[in-house]
Amino acid sequence: MNIDEVAKYFRITKSKLRYYEKNGVIREIARDEKGNRVYTQEDLMWIEFFLNLKDTGMSLKEIKYYISLKKGGTNTIEERKNILLDHVDTIDEKIQELLLTKEDILKQVRIYEEERGNCIIKGSDTESCNKC
Repeated sequence: MNIDEVAKYFRITKSKLRYYEKNGVIREIARDEKGNRVYTQEDLMWIEFFLNLKDTGMSLKEIKYYISLKKGGTNTIEERKNILLDHVDTIDEKIQELLLTKEDILKQVRIYEEERGNCIIKGSDTESCNKC
């Protein structure tokens, strides 16, 4: 795949792909005889994994550290595993926070349905409640 196809596939810009490559988040991509990037299936798998980490809140700094460990070979497997397990714990915490937020929003929806516009914020007057 070329950079246009990869950018479209992952719904990111070509400049982001170039940025990630330049900064070592994505390994250097092979080039064809014209100098165009040619992404392999392995490249795509890594980009997807990286974007999943990023989308779930792992910082670029943490991802780069993970990559540096990966380059260290099998000696770093345990540490890499622990980084990912810690990140799963962080994701679980965010899921719980989102579920609580979702419930608060649904409470407001129920109030709108049952009480015709009363606000979930206690002590609100009707005018300020219109902002809810």
